[in-house]
Amino acid sequence: MYYSIIIATLNSSRFLDRALRSILVQKFGGYEILVQDGGSTDGTLDILKKYGKRISWNSEADRGIYDAWNKAVGRSRGDWILFLGADDFLLSENILGLCAGDLSLLPSETIFAYGRLALGRNGRPATRIHNSLTAMYSLFFRGTGLPFSATFIRSSVFARHRFDSSFTIAGDLEFTLRLLSADNVAALPHAIAFMENGGISDSAATADLLCREKSRILRELVLPKAGLIAEACLKYLAC
Repeated sequence: MYYSIIIATLNSSRFLDRALRSILVQKFGGYEILVQDGGSTDGTLDILKKYGKRISWNSEADRGIYDAWNKAVGRSRGDWILFLGADDFLLSENILGLCAGDLSLLPSETIFAYGRLALGRNGRPATRIHNSLTAMYSLFFRGTGLPFSATFIRSSVFARHRFDSSFTIAGDLEFTLRLLSADNVAALPHAIAFMENGGISDSAATADLLCREKSRILRELVLPKAGLIAEACLKYLAC
């Protein structure tokens, strides 16, 4: 089992060191950290440089977070990929080891595996997102779904698929729904990551853009899969 943990950055010096340390303290050693920076000028690069060869990073102009993720995916080597925001962090020094055992048991058709995601400010969890499979599938009808910072994605998926970089905020939702089926998602029994509130996805300044992107996704991806999603909800409710 080998993980690729990918972080896209742009002037992220405020929280980046916290994110990196949460990975570097992991007791499970089978991982790589890939940071794709968009050309930071605030000290982000100084943080990356101090870790030397423990982190693989590039800094160059990109078209946004999903373009940056695509670039990092191209140099990843892991069996499973986890995408963290620069202001996210792993909740436990044992989490990669705990998840490795669960992930190794999943059938090959499972390409998404998610756990609990804590939300809060200044590193203090206020709420936790942990949905049953029934609840998680139903959330796609409302333009949300997998807690992405707590979701491992099987790397083989990226041999044929990439994030759509025409999205600014909701590209992770679009990617998930594009590949979603009734049987390719698994729930993990662990609290995996913390996500800092106040990012681009919950900013008042980008609310209109987020609404437009989610409307596009609902129209183009959710409606055509409505029957599949409803079937999956019923299937896991019955279980």
